[in-house]
Amino acid sequence: MRPEIPLALTLLVENNPKIIEIYHLNLTTYVGLELVVATTRAEAVQLIGQQPFKLIIARAKMGKDDIAVPVAERIKECELTTPLFVIGHGIYPALVHGVLPGSLDLKGVVKGSAQALGITAQQMVEKKVEDYFEFPARLIEWINYPVVNVYTRDDLGLLDLVFPANKEIDRTLLKNLQTLCVDKLDRLQIVNQITAELVVRLEDKDLNPDEQIQAGASNHELISKKLMSIGINEETIAMAKKSMNALVGNVKKYPKLGSLLQRMLANKAGYLYRHTQIVTYVSLHIVRNIDWGTPEQEDKISFICFFHDIALENDKQAQIKSKDELRRAEFDTREKNLVEKHAQLAAELVHKYPHAPMGADQIIRQHHGVLNGAGFSDHFGANLSPMAIVFIIAEEFTRIIIQSEAALLNGHQSLNSRVMIQELKTTFPTARFQKIIDLLETITF
Repeated sequence: MRPEIPLALTLLVENNPKIIEIYHLNLTTYVGLELVVATTRAEAVQLIGQQPFKLIIARAKMGKDDIAVPVAERIKECELTTPLFVIGHGIYPALVHGVLPGSLDLKGVVKGSAQALGITAQQMVEKKVEDYFEFPARLIEWINYPVVNVYTRDDLGLLDLVFPANKEIDRTLLKNLQTLCVDKLDRLQIVNQITAELVVRLEDKDLNPDEQIQAGASNHELISKKLMSIGINEETIAMAKKSMNALVGNVKKYPKLGSLLQRMLANKAGYLYRHTQIVTYVSLHIVRNIDWGTPEQEDKISFICFFHDIALENDKQAQIKSKDELRRAEFDTREKNLVEKHAQLAAELVHKYPHAPMGADQIIRQHHGVLNGAGFSDHFGANLSPMAIVFIIAEEFTRIIIQSEAALLNGHQSLNSRVMIQELKTTFPTARFQKIIDLLETITF
């Protein structure tokens, strides 16, 4: 018999409506929590002691208001042993059970909540669920194309398919619906999709720097999937622009590359997102310092950085940088073909993108040194364009940086740029490449 996870009444102190929805959806689905929400410090303090909370999740601060400290003082005043889980940077009271730097580390929130309540991973896996998973119909409004079949259920429990998988939602059907449901085997897919759609709509002004990195990584993954599944339309163009702006914005926000690296590492941003962010940083540095650099060229290289690996699906695929690595990779035939042709696929997508920078698709095809975008070159010929050379150097420098990230993880304040630049010069010995590599000597870590 499967072990039952008892409903645990949990107080969530949060004032962002979208984050409240995200937490409610994930904590009820994965951990089985029953959430009560307080949107102010006064409301939270009032509720503590009135209801038998098993767990309290609170921001360290909301705006300028301290939250964790008065919440902890109230727990102590009421002589409670309720575990307190704090989100964000601030003053952490002694009785805090756990801390996360950002609210969008959902795996951390789920894991921390479960641990605080003594719920094991095995119990979560074996959690008994109904044949069909119900959720509020309002949440489907954030989705245009559901990844699974979505049903309504009448008073007799009979199901009616209302929104088929991968078909555009008819929003006129939502008017009188209160709840929807999906097959229990599809529940995590719909939860993850709704979560990703909510995250992409969060505004940077409402997020701390850690949460902005977490949101950026989530949004980059979502837009990649959408571009490759539904292609270029108004929605994906708007999302791509927002994601590109975030990547460029981080370059301005973190004048030292090492600070941005540490922020991404601290928030466990995946390889594919880190690679895209760092290559944007390095490419923009080169274009801003080269003699032919202009604002138009900056826009072009930013566009190229965003789209160059857009066809890739995961971190393992993104780490392949040579024929030999691809040959040795434990991929099936489909994955090997995808990695081999990802530059070509990205270029074809960019070719359809309205008002894409002139020649961006050609440079994306060439970013592994192969003119047609299929495969990886061992030699970089004289027929590569100057912008392609800039990008190839930036991508190789990014690969070296990511390999050297252990220095940051071990507490060092900077990476040895001199050694990394020398490695680049060994890889690219010709004068065309060396002239551009010299520009990296002014990059700051």
